[in-house]
Amino acid sequence: MKERIERLKKLTYIPQKEIAWLIEQAELSVKQREIIEENKRQQDVTVHQFRQAQKDIQHLSGDRKRYKQALEKIITNLNFAITVAKNELEGDAK
Repeated sequence: MKERIERLKKLTYIPQKEIAWLIEQAELSVKQREIIEENKRQQDVTVHQFRQAQKDIQHLSGDRKRYKQALEKIITNLNFAITVAKNELEGDAK
């Protein structure tokens, strides 16, 4: 392709066949540029979605940790209440 372009630069008259080839190459270049731009846009969207997912995971991990701690406190309090109730029942039984 490079050689063909150099050969065309040297011509004073460009044959119809060569003009058609130039037009075809220009159209191809435009299509390739559009594809590259669309791929870049899709890549940007994917990066944004990935970063958002990371933030969501961090947020959910924090929520999970808080819920787990709250649940552990509830279980501890329930175990304590069960122990107190057992002691009272044993005391009433004696």
